[in-house]
Amino acid sequence: MSERKLTGRSIPLRVRFRPSTKQLQKQSEHPLTSPPPAATQSGERRQVTPQIRDQISELLRLGRLLRADLGLDEVLQQIASSIAACTGFRISVINLIEEKNPYIMPVAFVGIPEEQQEILRSTHDLVEDFLNVMRPEFRISQSYFISHKQNIDYSISLLTAPLKEPEEENDWHAEDVLLIPLFSPRAQKLLGLLSLDDPVDGKIPSEERIEVIELFAQQAAIAIDHARLFQEHEQEQQALEQSISRLQEDMEHLKGGDLRTPLHSTHPRLQPVAETFNQVLTAIGSLLGHEQHTTQEVDEQTRTLWRYSELLTRNTDQQARQIQQISSVIQNFYTLLQQVSEQITRLSAHAAEAMEVSTEAQNIVDRTMNGMSLVREATLQTARTMKTLGESSQEINETILDISDLTVRMHHLALNAAIEATRAGERGQGFALIAQELRGLASQSSEAARKIGSYVRSVQHETSAVAHSVEQSTQQVVLQTELVTQTGVALDALSTVIERLSDLIQDVSASVQQQAQGSQLVISAINETPQMTDAIHRHALEIQQALTQLTEQTAALRSQLSVFRIPLRPTEEER
Repeated sequence: MSERKLTGRSIPLRVRFRPSTKQLQKQSEHPLTSPPPAATQSGERRQVTPQIRDQISELLRLGRLLRADLGLDEVLQQIASSIAACTGFRISVINLIEEKNPYIMPVAFVGIPEEQQEILRSTHDLVEDFLNVMRPEFRISQSYFISHKQNIDYSISLLTAPLKEPEEENDWHAEDVLLIPLFSPRAQKLLGLLSLDDPVDGKIPSEERIEVIELFAQQAAIAIDHARLFQEHEQEQQALEQSISRLQEDMEHLKGGDLRTPLHSTHPRLQPVAETFNQVLTAIGSLLGHEQHTTQEVDEQTRTLWRYSELLTRNTDQQARQIQQISSVIQNFYTLLQQVSEQITRLSAHAAEAMEVSTEAQNIVDRTMNGMSLVREATLQTARTMKTLGESSQEINETILDISDLTVRMHHLALNAAIEATRAGERGQGFALIAQELRGLASQSSEAARKIGSYVRSVQHETSAVAHSVEQSTQQVVLQTELVTQTGVALDALSTVIERLSDLIQDVSASVQQQAQGSQLVISAINETPQMTDAIHRHALEIQQALTQLTEQTAALRSQLSVFRIPLRPTEEER
């Protein structure tokens, strides 16, 4: 910031001096890299005068003022007024130094008209130029007094005030300069400069008087430090609130089951949480996609098995009709045996017909056996698929445990943040808000994990029921296979009997009795065949019912999984 001394008519006079070669060599050697040491106190006991009491009272008032809800400019203006009133200077200017601004900026004025204040504000003097004139040889206590007697070159702007020529050695001269640094007690860096001019008594201030001025300057430094600290906290709080708001917007998509949108965080402290949550979402989306694909395959296999069972039912009906026909033929054959002595010629023809019917029945049994093998294979495939579905559900359970563990860690993190916020007091309010938000996120994650676990347990329960039904169907298929095998054996026996009957027809007289007994056995076997056929038909219907229930349960599972919208997995060509 620029400071100028007033001329006779308060007309600003801008004076620029070119730095000397010796000054350029010392520009990087100025002593203000750290706060100057505190001034040593003399052992003499100072007398408490009314002026000192007024100064102490004003310092206490300024201390209370720092705790009031006032802006920085207003506080600095009151501090500048107090310095002018209590230290005996008619002109005081408080200048601020910003880290990224190379120019010094005046913000508070006392004893300077408005038009000259505007001139000072529009003047752009470098901070480095001020620091170059603040040399160790000019230091008094923690301040710098540059006397007009010092023959130095400097390139800062000054306004000279109309003062009479000094008569004594300690009289104040119009070209004298008094600069008091404003140091941050927190960051240990230079915040600004306090410049004073035109003392009321016209004297150069003593070290004791300068120490009193430095007390007021310290209040100005504290006010600047507090204002900047508050501004930093406000910026940090706004950035954190914006990042949390962004996370809340992204979490709204997750409420509807949309796992395709990842979480985004612009705040460095929330980025690890968002990245970890995105990894968990990716794992859950992969598992859900696998479950949807598996459910679709189970549904297709179930429908295929249902078509096979329907075909088996129709074949069983056809087999029953064929067996009824065989029974009728054997009954006729038995009647013919009773009349064998009269119709021996016709009996031979009927024997040939019976052989043809037996052969056809055997073919039907063979086809039935093949159909039962296909049903058995389809049932076993269904059982394996249900096992795979159960294993996938177990993997989901493990993932839910990981999510629950993450939720516990988030609770611990929130608790630690709350403890640290309590220790930090008012400065830890930001940590308290973070802890509150983390607890909210942990609660939402725990609720989501609980719902997913409930869904998975429902799927596991339904899968177990379906697996049990498929196991029963498998046992029934094995039983029916055995029954069909017995039917084939019976038909084989029937073919053998018919063949023997053909051979024995040539010797009817000798073997009529044997043929009658053999026919009776065949009739008994055929009477049992419809019962077996009915059992096969009944079990086929039970398989259809079980497959219908499995289809409904698979549809319900697909409906539950369809709530979640996950990113599309790349196809083989895309890979």
